[in-house]
Amino acid sequence: MSTLAEIKDAAARLPAEQRSELITWLGKAEDVSRIRREQLRREIQIGLDEIERGKVAPLDIREIERKARASRDGKRMTDG
Repeated sequence: MSTLAEIKDAAARLPAEQRSELITWLGKAEDVSRIRREQLRREIQIGLDEIERGKVAPLDIREIERKARASRDGKRMTDG
């Protein structure tokens, strides 16, 4: 079992209040913020590289909205 899987497993066994505190703490932790910023920079660079290579497509706002709603609705179903 990977370390990440072990952490997820341990967090799942915590009472809801402690899970909430853990999530809040992780959201504020500098290391987590730094890792998120680095990941975002990498993803942005990938997009910029694709643009330079001409790998672009028209923006389909309706499709983006549909996927966002589906994701949101899926999360609501798992939260309840």
